Amino acid sequence: MAIGLNQLRAGESGVVRGISGGLGMISRLESLGLRPGKVVTKVSSQFLAGPVTVMVDGRQLAIGRGMAAKVQVEPVSQR
Repeated sequence: MAIGLNQLRAGESGVVRGISGGLGMISRLESLGLRPGKVVTKVSSQFLAGPVTVMVDGRQLAIGRGMAAKVQVEPVSQR
């Protein structure tokens, strides 16, 4: 069952299953390394505001909460 990346808890990992959004946003996220099949780990996020920080391929990325909500991930524990 896929959920939004923003719904993972800090320290949880998930596999990217898809990105819902326009071509510009999809291209931007893919250029950062967020693409289907990649394993991402949520590092942190601010409660109700601010960016979501994730780890992908050994790099930390900060993306907006709205963008993170459009990245569908399957939590690793449910794989």
